[in-house]
Amino acid sequence: MEKKESFTCPHCEQKLPFRVILKVKKDHVFTCPLCREAVVPQKTKSFTWGYIIGLLSFALPQQIVFYLHQDNVLAFLIGFLHAVTAFGLVSLYFYFNTKFSKAIAKSCTPILLVILSKWVIGVF
Repeated sequence: MEKKESFTCPHCEQKLPFRVILKVKKDHVFTCPLCREAVVPQKTKSFTWGYIIGLLSFALPQQIVFYLHQDNVLAFLIGFLHAVTAFGLVSLYFYFNTKFSKAIAKSCTPILLVILSKWVIGVF
């Protein structure tokens, strides 16, 4: 059994761009920007955790710095630095640990079209 490389499209076997990380959700089908085929992530967490961790890493250090120094600008800068760092680290974690598989169908529309076309061909 060959090892699947993380963040690689199973159709075209190319690495997906880093910006696709914002589209990845558990059991969410999306289109590969390189080959336009449907892919779905395997065993991944929702990127919502990145937003939550980013918010907490902004709010907590910012409040601590503001409490200790009573300086709004310094508190905001420290909070912003922590949020960007946490958001980046969570993004890298998802990028290096998410694997994709081919999606069966992006929606039920193609399945209905196949069934309908077989029925129409069978009738005529």
